[in-house]
Amino acid sequence: MASSTENPVKVDLTTCSICFETFKTPKYFPCLHSFCEGCIKTYITTTFLQTKGGVNCPVCRMYVLKPEDISIDDWSSKLPTNHILVSLIDTNELKSGEKLCAACSRENESESATSWCINCGEALCKSCERYHRRNKFLSNHKVVDIENYGTTELPYNHKDIQCTEHPDKNVEAYCSDHSAICCMTCVMLKHRKCDNVGSIQDAAEELKKSKEVKSFKDALMELKKTLDALVECTMDNLQIFDKDIKKMKLDVDTLFTKLSHHLSQLKSDILSEISKIEKEVRPEIEDKHDEIKCKISTIENDLTLFQTNIKYAPPAQFLQAMEKLMEQRSILEQFVNEESQKLKEISVTFDANEKLQEIEKHIKVFGKVNIRRRNKADMLRSTDKQVNMSSVVPTTKQVDMSSVVPTLSSEVNEQDTVTGISVLENGLVLLSKWNNLNIELRDHQCSSVLSSLSLPGYPWGIKMTSDTEGAVAVEGHGLIIFNVQNNQITKIKEIRTNVNYDFVYHQGTYYIGCNKKIAVYDSNHHKVRDISVNNIVGYMAVRDDTSLCYTVWGGRELYCITMDGTPVFTYSHDKLQYTTGVTVDHAGYIYVCGCDSYNVHQLSHDGKLQRIIFDNLPSGPYCVSFNKHGDKAMIGCYNKVLSYDMK
Repeated sequence: MASSTENPVKVDLTTCSICFETFKTPKYFPCLHSFCEGCIKTYITTTFLQTKGGVNCPVCRMYVLKPEDISIDDWSSKLPTNHILVSLIDTNELKSGEKLCAACSRENESESATSWCINCGEALCKSCERYHRRNKFLSNHKVVDIENYGTTELPYNHKDIQCTEHPDKNVEAYCSDHSAICCMTCVMLKHRKCDNVGSIQDAAEELKKSKEVKSFKDALMELKKTLDALVECTMDNLQIFDKDIKKMKLDVDTLFTKLSHHLSQLKSDILSEISKIEKEVRPEIEDKHDEIKCKISTIENDLTLFQTNIKYAPPAQFLQAMEKLMEQRSILEQFVNEESQKLKEISVTFDANEKLQEIEKHIKVFGKVNIRRRNKADMLRSTDKQVNMSSVVPTTKQVDMSSVVPTLSSEVNEQDTVTGISVLENGLVLLSKWNNLNIELRDHQCSSVLSSLSLPGYPWGIKMTSDTEGAVAVEGHGLIIFNVQNNQITKIKEIRTNVNYDFVYHQGTYYIGCNKKIAVYDSNHHKVRDISVNNIVGYMAVRDDTSLCYTVWGGRELYCITMDGTPVFTYSHDKLQYTTGVTVDHAGYIYVCGCDSYNVHQLSHDGKLQRIIFDNLPSGPYCVSFNKHGDKAMIGCYNKVLSYDMK
């Protein structure tokens, strides 16, 4: 583990990454990257139409959805202000030059400030400071000398932070049970039964003294060390990739040259043969042509002699001439008869090689470019990067899901329908129990109940959205957000929707399946937009960073769409009936349950059937979940939970 002082990371927190100047009203995205309000407004305006419904963070490229009830022009102003940066900038300004008294400036007077009121966020001269302290309503304000301002900690005040539930109220309290800062209205309405509600100051002090905070920097440094190694891996990968691309292009050119040379030689050979035939056959046709023309000339001459003799020749000469002409006619008749019988039309044709003739039909591509992806842990090992990957990359070898053979390891009978299942990072299992109207946290074997949470309606899809937080879709109510800690399930809040059977959570955004739409909510549980679909959405799963899959209630298909609703593919099969649960494993394979066909289909990333991986199940499957390594699968059924070893 790296020490807390090793390789300190220095980042200029006061400079906007868009304009590269000191922040002017710093606003931040959910990824915590901050920008000037004016800069991010310009960025949003110029990029929003291209990104359909949101924008990518200019720094980390995280996709941020626009809230539904806010216009593009107002979005930047509605982003949360980074008050800690405001305090940091004020501190730097106070230390870098003379600061004028704010109270005097309002009266058009110029007095040098000597102190700073943390609560008011204003600089004060000696005279105004004295009156400030004497004022009964301001006497509890913390006033510090400008020289000492920010030497121990930033004089940050939460007076300007509004409650997310009640925007007209400032936050004043912290609920440890729900890990939430809130206003006093929230304390009275939502946290009155909570055992650990106190001041923000006390909560912050307690958190600063906790083991988690003390080890936080070391954990981040370890993560950075790992990411540095991954950056080196990607740089090495880029060099290898560029080398491979160069070699592939050379191979293509070489193959093309080889084929071109071979085809050119074949072309030359056939053209030579054509020229040879032309030289042999053409004179034969020409000679016959000339011979026939000569006979025509003979006939024309005989006709002239005949007409002359019949008109002018004496009888004796006429008889002699006619005898010769008759003889000549016989010779010509014989020639015509013979030539009419034996004259042949000579033509030539080209019969292309059958394989060449079918080349366009059978050879559609010049070749295939294969992309081989290796696990990032294998990349690090192959490059001899000495990094502790225990907290970042799983040490357990992940299963090759293309050839794995499932083996039934246990079958737990339930007196209920299991409509949702999720295998947690630690191996524990969450179940949605339909008839019982509750969710349960089970042990690794799914045989013992560790904790349960009663619900206001029928539960369906259930998933974890972080290490400790999850959600369950409740029919007719919406999404119930809950916390899982110390083997206990605690309800946090509820997102109300009309009809809801499942949801997915991806990059800080909830996609909730409803009636003929998918409702999109941000990480603060605020409605952003709707994605229109044709039916009631059943179960859902994230396919990749740009698309998701879903089934429809009572249907026989699996649909895949982009995050903005554009269709990608639709899958159906004769042996897939009444599609229910859907999930995606670590390798990108898609799994869809057929409740009435008693099976689970394994699909490729592009929606092609690989195989029916679970078939002839003892009960109709509603949901399927894999552990993080892919070596264990659990299927929730009508009255059973089936566990499989994937080897």
